[in-house]
Amino acid sequence: MNVLFSSKEYDFHTLIKVAEIAGLAGVVSFHQAGDDYLVTFPDVEKTEEIVKDYRTRLRDLENNIWSH
Repeated sequence: MNVLFSSKEYDFHTLIKVAEIAGLAGVVSFHQAGDDYLVTFPDVEKTEEIVKDYRTRLRDLENNIWSH
């Protein structure tokens, strides 16, 4: 599953850091998509859940909340 993240919302370093924190380093792939970033998640049974967790962690970072 591919998910597009706007470079206006997140920088590349933040996307990578959250992947590391979520235990997804080496599991997800990052690609430049114009000025934005395309993150490729593995196609598994829990893909939707993994993407939801990743997005939640990004929002938590915005709010400086690390509760995971």
